[in-house]
Amino acid sequence: MRSTALAASILVLATGGVLGGVALAQPAVHAAAAKTSASSKATILPGQWEYDYKVGVIPVSSERKCLKPADAEQFSRGICTRRYRCDYTTNVVKDGKIQLKGTWTDKKDRVSPVTAEGSYTPESFKMDIHIKTISGMNLAGSMNAKRVAAECAPEEKTAEKAPETTSR
Repeated sequence: MRSTALAASILVLATGGVLGGVALAQPAVHAAAAKTSASSKATILPGQWEYDYKVGVIPVSSERKCLKPADAEQFSRGICTRRYRCDYTTNVVKDGKIQLKGTWTDKKDRVSPVTAEGSYTPESFKMDIHIKTISGMNLAGSMNAKRVAAECAPEEKTAEKAPETTSR
């Protein structure tokens, strides 16, 4: 049973369900954290990016993404995906450092505590992410990304994905 839960968790990570790259949904930042978080200063650059995800030391997936200027700006507000509502009590993304602490809540209102630490440059970032799943299992993963081109690949510029419903 435990190995099944672990395999399911790894599958979720591999498909980007937990680590899903740069924020696509608006994370909430508490008032205290908003004072210490980075303003809308430039952090990473838009363009074609390549992501690599690991659970522990095991590579689970990689992907290429086209980050638009709005996606790059969103980076300073913390990682999140459309599958979650992300609330950060600590959200520091400035001076090349990333420090996040908070919770991710799924659409069924199940809450998972999360922390992330890392570093970034305008053309790369890496984060170590720790999450406690709703079943109580601790998972550690990492996300490494690098900008591979200033312009997005033509197929990604024109490819429109079906819109996902954003969390509350």
